[in-house]
Amino acid sequence: MNVLFLSLDFVYPADRGVRVRTLAQLRALASIESVERITVLSISDTAVDPELVRALERDVPKVTAEPPVHQPYSLRRAPRRIPRFLSLRLRGMPYIATLCDAPAMAALVERHLRSGDYDVVYLGHLGMAAYLATARRLAPRARVLLDQHNVEWEIFERLVPSVREPVRTLVRWEARVLRRFERATLRAVEAVIAISDADADAFRLLAGVQAVVVPTYIAPATRRVETTVAPALAYAGMLAWQPNALGLDWFCREVWPLVRARVADATLTIAGPGLGRLPDGTLAVPDGWRQPGITTVGWVESLETVYRGAVAMIAPIIGGSGVRMKLLESMKAGMPTVTTRDGAAGLAIEDGREMLVADDAAGFAEATVRLLSDGALRERLRAAGYAFLDAHHSLAAARQRLEPLLTASAP
Repeated sequence: MNVLFLSLDFVYPADRGVRVRTLAQLRALASIESVERITVLSISDTAVDPELVRALERDVPKVTAEPPVHQPYSLRRAPRRIPRFLSLRLRGMPYIATLCDAPAMAALVERHLRSGDYDVVYLGHLGMAAYLATARRLAPRARVLLDQHNVEWEIFERLVPSVREPVRTLVRWEARVLRRFERATLRAVEAVIAISDADADAFRLLAGVQAVVVPTYIAPATRRVETTVAPALAYAGMLAWQPNALGLDWFCREVWPLVRARVADATLTIAGPGLGRLPDGTLAVPDGWRQPGITTVGWVESLETVYRGAVAMIAPIIGGSGVRMKLLESMKAGMPTVTTRDGAAGLAIEDGREMLVADDAAGFAEATVRLLSDGALRERLRAAGYAFLDAHHSLAAARQRLEPLLTASAP
């Protein structure tokens, strides 16, 4: 069985949720005996070192990867795309799909479908539905699978109250366009893969489809031993993603002063991609994050450099859907974490068992102070996190759910 895998982003470095999920699905596909070859085609906002492409092929058996198509997501960096972008928007294509509409990617998809004998076309993100019609035309007997990372239209719908006019009207319109596109795509593919039970229920209500939940495989890691006694916190995530940015704004403005009032020498390091640069080359850090004790470092080559200097993580997420890859990654890294109910959504975790969960500023601050001051609590949460991943996010669990979807006999 040959699989053509279309990815919204290249998987390395796996420093954000979409990449973690994509890499996990590639590993799960490669572990299925009937899968002989996986060809990966992807788009990248930045140029990708060819060595990273070779590293993917070495690390994941059965994978052959084409060099990613370099297409900046920002129209400011690619003004020649504006006429095409506007044309697609007027025809009802949502923003997320227009980002993936790249002539070079279209040519790659067409070349492979014409020359290869593919049994499965795997759309690794809703945006890759931009190539669904091409797959139907050139590989009519191939099964098309859609991996849904979130209930995408709901992310925009939840943003409406948080923005002002005229942006509010634009966001509301985008949510409606995306909802129609998402529903049509869900109904047009042979199988829909969800990341959580809550998302699967949402897809059923939206489009009447029965999505299959495939857990994200999280490879085991070396068990952590704390290397610092400082009251240091860390945050890691895609800083441009709105649920992350909103959560960090709230934490820095409303929660952090309460934490510092009780732990005067507490520190927080914010790491992750997504922030732009000012004319002088420094990070464009939001004003609300510029608080005493908070340092924003942006993208780092290895999050371990951040983890080593901290005793716990925060994940104040507001809105969004799906499963927060950063929470699975924090459990893998052995980092005790406090999050919100939005952050914990989609995971079968309990407050006080695998993580601490709080939504109001006082409660989140209290949970944060507990993590900073109670080493026994951190050790208990760390052990529970490891056990959670072993039970729910193993390679066997992912393969068991994914394998039946590859064949025409799948339900």
